[in-house]
Amino acid sequence: MFDFELLIPLTAIFFVIGVPVLAAATHFVLRPLVRDVTGAISGKNQEASEDLTERIGRIEQAILDQGQQIDRLIEAESFRRQLEAGRKAGSPPELEG
Repeated sequence: MFDFELLIPLTAIFFVIGVPVLAAATHFVLRPLVRDVTGAISGKNQEASEDLTERIGRIEQAILDQGQQIDRLIEAESFRRQLEAGRKAGSPPELEG
């Protein structure tokens, strides 16, 4: 059968030598892996954030451009209505000179 007196020294050897070796191996293997994974995730988030910021900037510029075009169209329509109102009244345009 199994000798239980041998179990105590084996357990002590495992905890004195095995646990620190496993901890060191885990530290040197998993730490760079975790650092790379978190770096990749944050890098993707940063790239996505920069892309979204650029897209929002382009959308804002397009909205400003459309607003300026609308203002010009309103001004042109107002001018056209003034011209038509002057023609309907039957009075010729006044010339200064």
